Amino acid sequence: MMRRQQTGFTLLEVMVAVFVLAIGLLGMAHLQVTTLKANSTAGLKTQANILAGSILERMKANTTAAYAKNYDILFNGATPAGNSVSDTDVREWRAALAAYLPAGEGQIVCGNFLVNQPFICTITVRWSDIQIGDENTNYGDYATSTMVLESAI
Repeated sequence: MMRRQQTGFTLLEVMVAVFVLAIGLLGMAHLQVTTLKANSTAGLKTQANILAGSILERMKANTTAAYAKNYDILFNGATPAGNSVSDTDVREWRAALAAYLPAGEGQIVCGNFLVNQPFICTITVRWSDIQIGDENTNYGDYATSTMVLESAI
């Protein structure tokens, strides 16, 4: 009796090929999600940097109020309600932080004004950001991101 030569694929071979393809597609999906998350995080960092630079430029345009520490405000401090330029600047800045960053908030702390010394101000912006996930965090956990800008006025 002659043995007939087999042609085509067996069901087992097809199942293994589909399994390998599925694993590859899951890997590609994970890479895509990670890339999108990294892009989102970069966008938030850029926005935080723009907002910190914005209030710094306002302070440089109004140095008299900056030297008087009228721009100083803490994270838990009340937003100024006055009509001065510095109060309006801080109020608008805080509104922009809340509008453009998730749970965005900011703080401004300036040193003391000394003649012939640089007047240093530290602007801190923080916001909530989704973590990509590593050995210490789960994917989708929220964490606070912080950006600090220190400059002489």
